[in-house]
Amino acid sequence: MPGRSSSMDNSDASSNSPDNDNTPHDTRSESNPPPPPRKPIPRKGHTKSRRGCYNCKRRRIKCNERHPKCSHCIKAGLQCEYPANIIQTTTTQQSSPISPSPLEMVNFRSTPATFTMSDLRLFHHFLITAYPHLPVGADKIWITVIPSFAHNYEYLIHSILALAASHLDAVSNASVTKEAISHRILAVQALNEALSVPPKNSCERDARMAAAMALAFQSSHLQDGLLEFLTMVRGCNLIAMEEHFEYQESAFYAFREDDHLTTMKSRVNSSGISAINPEDLDLASASLRLIEILNMTEWERQFWEILVRTVDSAYDRPIETYTTFVSLYNQPSRYTHDEFQSFVDPSNDVAQILLAHFIAVQALLTPILMLERVGFQGVNAPTAVLGWIEGIYFNVSFGLRHYVEWPMQVARYPYVRFVGQQQLDHDL
Repeated sequence: MPGRSSSMDNSDASSNSPDNDNTPHDTRSESNPPPPPRKPIPRKGHTKSRRGCYNCKRRRIKCNERHPKCSHCIKAGLQCEYPANIIQTTTTQQSSPISPSPLEMVNFRSTPATFTMSDLRLFHHFLITAYPHLPVGADKIWITVIPSFAHNYEYLIHSILALAASHLDAVSNASVTKEAISHRILAVQALNEALSVPPKNSCERDARMAAAMALAFQSSHLQDGLLEFLTMVRGCNLIAMEEHFEYQESAFYAFREDDHLTTMKSRVNSSGISAINPEDLDLASASLRLIEILNMTEWERQFWEILVRTVDSAYDRPIETYTTFVSLYNQPSRYTHDEFQSFVDPSNDVAQILLAHFIAVQALLTPILMLERVGFQGVNAPTAVLGWIEGIYFNVSFGLRHYVEWPMQVARYPYVRFVGQQQLDHDL
């Protein structure tokens, strides 16, 4: 799914109008002055917390991950909020629902009709450059169809603005990270609430799919976004299982598996791609054979086997390579709730090692995967995906880190190694 990109200038401006002497003053604020600001809490050295609350992530301090409130939020008097999972919700999340703090609600209130100038700029950025490149060859879905009803669904408009903010951060120095996280929190909360009941009509089904896809693409820009990326991809697959998407009335009709693969097969055939760098494939194959001895569950073993088949076919069968690799994205939707929770658990070393190889193999397949973007009019922004490998490396048990050595090598490769100098010159 989500991809890479280049840059676009975007200037920040405030939506606040100048002071007006004729504007009535709020006498309550004069008689009851606001309390003095809290003294900042000193930062301390820490190891990285990968499942901490949003406040700790924003403040770059280690979260002790206590529920319903972590110690830092209690001390600072903040509303403690943890990342919510689309489709499935843990017992802890059910007992402590995600609710945005008043500070996060300032930029975009819960009423979809209330926009700030900053929100409108983000919406414009989404329409011009930041919309997803999938379904293949279907830009019109994102720049005309989805926007036509986005304002009717709070989770969708927040998802769009969240992706736009993360994309803008990736291609410029706009510094809208706060807006990206704020809109994401609101989008996930509203989408989880919406998914608790069946959709009322086809438009609402499309809105749910669009929101999940936008959040999945945004996750690829987050430094700690692996867990949320996998969760959103699973959500997209589960939503897509509804029969609605098999009919032309759906905005995502072009995303049907047979239609998508037919388009990609045609592009691969006409591209002239014959194989991926064989030296890189040799290293990938050797690393995958090395981890074969790990104690995998049945569903982890299936994931490993698909990775092996992908690499084996990449030597001379690009169409089979693409088809096989894409099936890896469908695997998490076939897992039970418990299996998926285990698969994305950072303490599951085997699954983490498999995911590191998945990310590295995806990088090697860049020449093929780039064909998804043929005719794409948006701007490809750099993502944080390869950086997730380093997070995995330092997260797995010390004695198992050698199993992540090859993915770590791939994470350090220059971009030209994946696309070739000729393609790089063309992009520039």
